[in-house]
Amino acid sequence: MASTRTLWGWDAAVATTCLVVAAIILVVGHGSRSSWEAAAGLALVLAVYVAIGRRALRAPTGDAVRGWASALLIAAAVVGEWFDPTAAASQAVLYPLLWVLSSGRRSAIIRSAVLAIALGLASGFGTGDWVSSVVGAVLALAFTIAIGLWITRIQQYGIERDRLLTELRDAQEEVSLLERQAGITEERARVAREIHDTIAQSLTGLVMTAQRASSMAAKAPESLGPTIALMENLATEALAEARSLVASYTPVSVTGGLATTLSALADRFSTETGVAVTVTGEAPADREAEVVLLRCAQEALANVRKHAHAQTVSIILQTTPGGAELTVTDDGVGIGEEAGRGYGLAGMAERVRLAGGTLHVGPSVTGGTAVQVVLPRRTADEVVS
Repeated sequence: MASTRTLWGWDAAVATTCLVVAAIILVVGHGSRSSWEAAAGLALVLAVYVAIGRRALRAPTGDAVRGWASALLIAAAVVGEWFDPTAAASQAVLYPLLWVLSSGRRSAIIRSAVLAIALGLASGFGTGDWVSSVVGAVLALAFTIAIGLWITRIQQYGIERDRLLTELRDAQEEVSLLERQAGITEERARVAREIHDTIAQSLTGLVMTAQRASSMAAKAPESLGPTIALMENLATEALAEARSLVASYTPVSVTGGLATTLSALADRFSTETGVAVTVTGEAPADREAEVVLLRCAQEALANVRKHAHAQTVSIILQTTPGGAELTVTDDGVGIGEEAGRGYGLAGMAERVRLAGGTLHVGPSVTGGTAVQVVLPRRTADEVVS
């Protein structure tokens, strides 16, 4: 089924061919009767195209109207050829038109052969020169078949290419969907482990202590003081762990620049914990690198909140010859042997690795813990991709 733009192209091609050839015939024939008859035959070809050819081009492949249009166009061309051999010039547009109206290569070749034989017979009977008529018909048919097969092959290649591109896009969308689903599942599992290892443990201890306090209340009410103090400590610890977990997942925009965003994060952390946090330096980076550095800073502050018992924290941003660097240090109790077993550091290491960077966690010169993240500078092509 031809598009509107394609249909207009065929309109122009058929009309131009028929009108130009008719004008040439009339000029060369000096308005003789045979020239007017040949021009009438070309006018008939144009009329058949307008009456049924255009509708056939819009019809689905295999529709009967396409066959009728092909037959009537061949008949009209033979009429013009019968009166004047110059009218055979109309085959320049008729052969391609027959290919377009055909449902396949076989039917296109058959219709082209019928047109060639019909025009050859009309020319032979009209001029009496059968040799020239047969040779002309054979050459025209051979050329038409060669060009038609070549164009058909290109068309099939284009269709196959479009199909493969569609399948590739569908596969990429499916892979992207699976990756998002896998990421969501992994993140849910991580949150569940974090809650189990922190808040759930504290709440379990709180429940057990409350049960012990209930038992002691009936036997020795005067000894409840230490138990209630323990309950308060457990509740405070669970609250701190919950706040730490919420803070690590709070979305923070980096629209104002990484240093500005980290300063806002530091102010909020200081307000919530009382720990003094300073942010210095600037490290221009692409959007993805800024997000990675921000998440690493959030995780580092979450670890300070949960484990460090620090009084001050320093966040330093700087540009290195190879990219950007983030360093978070505190003056707390230092990193213990169990630090590497946490899910927070493991998630941070994986995030940095995917960005092509390196992560180092160890004791700081102040006696606390230092977290250092180094990300490479990416090229413009890598950022676009």
